[in-house]
Amino acid sequence: MEQQSDEMGNSSLRTVLSSTPDPTSKNTVVGLDEDLIRLKDRLTGIESKLQVIPIVGMGGIGKTTLARNLYNDPLVISHFDTCAWIVISQDYDVRAILLGLLGCVTGKLTDEMLQQKNSQLAVTLYQSLTGKRYLIVLDDMWSTKAWDDVRMFFPDNNNRSRIMLTTRELNVSNYVDSLNPSHHMHLLNKSESWTLLHQKVFGKDNCPPEFEHIGRSIASNCRGLPLAIHVIGGLLSEAKGRREFWEHVANDISSAIAEKDEQFTNILALSYNHLPYYLKPCFLYMGAFPEDHEIRASKLIRIWVAEGFLKSTGDKSLEEIVEKNLKALVHRNLLMVRGRKSNGKAKSYSIHDLLRDLCVKKAMEDKFLHVMNRQVHNVPEGSFYLPRRVSVHPSYRIRDFHGSLEFMSRVRSFLCIGLASRVILSPVFFTLRLLRVLDVWNIEFHQFPTEILELVNSEFPSTISTLWNLQTLIVQSSLQSMYLPPEIWEMTELRHIKSYGAYLKI
Repeated sequence: MEQQSDEMGNSSLRTVLSSTPDPTSKNTVVGLDEDLIRLKDRLTGIESKLQVIPIVGMGGIGKTTLARNLYNDPLVISHFDTCAWIVISQDYDVRAILLGLLGCVTGKLTDEMLQQKNSQLAVTLYQSLTGKRYLIVLDDMWSTKAWDDVRMFFPDNNNRSRIMLTTRELNVSNYVDSLNPSHHMHLLNKSESWTLLHQKVFGKDNCPPEFEHIGRSIASNCRGLPLAIHVIGGLLSEAKGRREFWEHVANDISSAIAEKDEQFTNILALSYNHLPYYLKPCFLYMGAFPEDHEIRASKLIRIWVAEGFLKSTGDKSLEEIVEKNLKALVHRNLLMVRGRKSNGKAKSYSIHDLLRDLCVKKAMEDKFLHVMNRQVHNVPEGSFYLPRRVSVHPSYRIRDFHGSLEFMSRVRSFLCIGLASRVILSPVFFTLRLLRVLDVWNIEFHQFPTEILELVNSEFPSTISTLWNLQTLIVQSSLQSMYLPPEIWEMTELRHIKSYGAYLKI
């Protein structure tokens, strides 16, 4: 069991700080040479006034890849006194943005900063940037309101500071700086598409002549979208020497692009359709996390083990099998490694927004997972929809949840990602008889739901042991002394306890 104390809100902070791109990550870059030169000139140009440089283009076209390469460029790094990277996303949180930027700019967040209100944090950030030549990257901005919420944080020091942002929305790029042109991303041409696919499948090796014609056809049918080529490349790399499989993929892509309204989604779905049966639930589970969210490898491993997705082969532990399957999803370009440990092993993962959208869509179709966020407010009507997993995102206030008890009756996993609410309605939990994973991480609730077990003052109830199916329990407490009862040792299915600010009675 891992025990350590932590400040309330630090888990949200870790999510934001982890938005900084991994400088060790290597991305296959094709067709961006001209973009890199042009934007590097704008970043290091002689214009002294603070400039905003929007990079605009559709999802999966390579905006973040381009920004990441510029951010990690030695010339760009040496030009600025300080650099900071933050992901905004659709469900952004101003406080998390402030803390994330301060963490990058100052190098370390103090206890004083963590206690400050948003207005005080804004002043602290503004003062920290005053007098410095800085580069701020605002990745994945969706709305003009998001820009209005953060623009006052950045002083114009008249010293060639720059703000670079990526967005899918043309109106956002026009709004942030109408005086300077936006940088528009372009789709790859046929030659660039084939070059990228070749690199993803064969690396520096030559493509066998009998595969080149069909490979060029597949690359062309990806319609120049780098993400689609990456994902299909990951699929083809699993069958380099099977021509019949390549032909099958080529036919599938031709069918996918016939439905033009969702042609890119259909192309990406091919990789999911060709996943082995044991990898499909692992991939779909990624839809439980918000967009641009960094997911710790240790958390994924424990949850997937508790879910029972994978079976032990005898010579390897369940944890080792999960790690192997995570690597398989990375090799297929369905997951990205976001952070690494000192030994080089993956520490955390993320998933591209378009692939995450695919996860959510497929998961809801199969009643595998139901996501509650700003876009999905209500529980679907009808007793036929009984999901196995429910995930609540920060933008959704769970205390407004009026779902039926029947809707929750078959839930095996209940996850709350971020500060969704301060109160959880107890009737929801009363029905969770099949619960295996309860993750209410960073949810501050003043009264533990009485139907699931009653929390009085600072005592965790001894009757927690009646949840005999529970395998993973993650608890964070802001109280000075919360104790987990010794009855926890009676929970024979419990594999993992993670406690922040709570103590175990022996």
